[in-house]
Amino acid sequence: MLSSLRMPVPRLSNEGDDPLSIFMKPPPYETDEERTDRLRREAEEKRVSDQIDEYIKAERAAMKKKRSDIKLLLLGQSESGKSTTLKNFQLTFAPKAWREERTSWRAVIQFNLVRSVNTILDVLSKEMLSALGGGSTAHLNIAQSSSRPPSGSWSMDALDANLDGNFSSDDEQEVYQPIPASTFPPLKFTSSHSLLKLRLAPLRSVECDLKTFLGAGSTEVTASTSDISQMVATPFDIDYRGSAPPSASLTRRRTNEFAVRSHAAWKRSLGMHTGSSKTRPSSPKAGLDLDGATEVIAGCKDDIKMLWHDPLIQELLKRRGVKLGDSAAYFHHVDRIANRKYEPSDDDVLRARLRTLGVQEHKLVFEHSADAGSTWCIYDVGGSRTSRAAWLPFFDDAHAILFLAPINCFDEQLAEDPRVNRLQDSMILWKSIVSSKLLTGCSIVLFLNKYDLLVKKLQSGVQARDFVTNYGDRENDAAVFAKYMRGKFKTLLKDLSPKPRPFYGFLTSVIDQQNTGLTLSYLRDGILREHLKKAEIV
Repeated sequence: MLSSLRMPVPRLSNEGDDPLSIFMKPPPYETDEERTDRLRREAEEKRVSDQIDEYIKAERAAMKKKRSDIKLLLLGQSESGKSTTLKNFQLTFAPKAWREERTSWRAVIQFNLVRSVNTILDVLSKEMLSALGGGSTAHLNIAQSSSRPPSGSWSMDALDANLDGNFSSDDEQEVYQPIPASTFPPLKFTSSHSLLKLRLAPLRSVECDLKTFLGAGSTEVTASTSDISQMVATPFDIDYRGSAPPSASLTRRRTNEFAVRSHAAWKRSLGMHTGSSKTRPSSPKAGLDLDGATEVIAGCKDDIKMLWHDPLIQELLKRRGVKLGDSAAYFHHVDRIANRKYEPSDDDVLRARLRTLGVQEHKLVFEHSADAGSTWCIYDVGGSRTSRAAWLPFFDDAHAILFLAPINCFDEQLAEDPRVNRLQDSMILWKSIVSSKLLTGCSIVLFLNKYDLLVKKLQSGVQARDFVTNYGDRENDAAVFAKYMRGKFKTLLKDLSPKPRPFYGFLTSVIDQQNTGLTLSYLRDGILREHLKKAEIV
């Protein structure tokens, strides 16, 4: 009885009742040619669909891996040692990749040497020209020298009053002008110096060619080339003075600086080639033949040595306060560097100087130990005040920050703004980083760098108390001064961090390959430990 009342269940009687089947059903009266064409189109559509699926799958896998990679930012002012630290990371943890890239630094090292030679020749030319007019103009270049008068000093109290890095007119560093030093007797140059200038003249064109090849990174930042409206003291500032919104041109420039460069163009041009000089390619820029530049440098080798070892030249450089930085070491190896078969050593590359533009990304793949195969994304940033606005977008998902503060520069000013003391600028930057809520979950490590230069400076007689007034009557010793400054940086981190975090501070000289490698190994272990804790793995 009940069965007779059961409602019939609707059922698709055949394939034609399914809308999808109807859509996919071949058209009626399809010819063989039309069928062949349809099957070909369907196969192509399936191939494209499968390709899209594979791409999406690969993107998901890459995003998952990227989230597991360590992201490390190298922060600090210009010439603090960030790029050299990056080289030490490569040398310590990826030696095979380092060896493949090392030869590509040949042009940079040659450029550093040639630029230093031409700097000396410029000083020599001015001195000889002045001597022809009567009297000596040999003087200390106070703006660059470590022998400025104590009126250029600064105090921690002034720093505490300027947490945002903006200075009132009373706090601004004085711009020092060269002061004539009549106590110096005139230097008696001879015709041999004129001949030396003439014989080294071809290096002018070599410098220009190498500068063209290496790009904007070969041009140093100076006060005359830096627009104050395009500077920020910290990456969190709106503009340099904090008093007006940035101009449209400034906004456009900052947007351009946000670009990430994984490798510089000059490295791509060389292809990070590791062969002999005979197979080294020429530059595509301006038709530059790098082997031709090498030939000119090799031909000037003896004259470069004569220039550097001349006692009058050395006295002139001392009087003028000319500083050649790490490039000065190349003069002690001219026989090797000014050679047609020159291949850079590890130490040569560590000392090579090329300004970082914007933010450069480097993927470090560990080659040894338990970390073999793991990847760190290390970001090296341009440190001048014209580049700091570009840092901010990279803070979001950073795991760790390695902050480099050159401890030897307590008596020096920023190249882009001579009113600002360099050590004071580092502390302003440090304050902004450790106090940022955006970086609350980020591990922060401090390298008080260039300790070797601090030792030499204080041993030469420069008094730290003349420039850092709060230093008081403490001993004028590198270890004592370094301990004092380490305590100041530690106090700032402790007092300003949004939540408690450990302080990791190291005295370093990053051109010291062996000791820096040991420090980086310790740093790697600490960062990995913190990363695993946050991931709740340990």
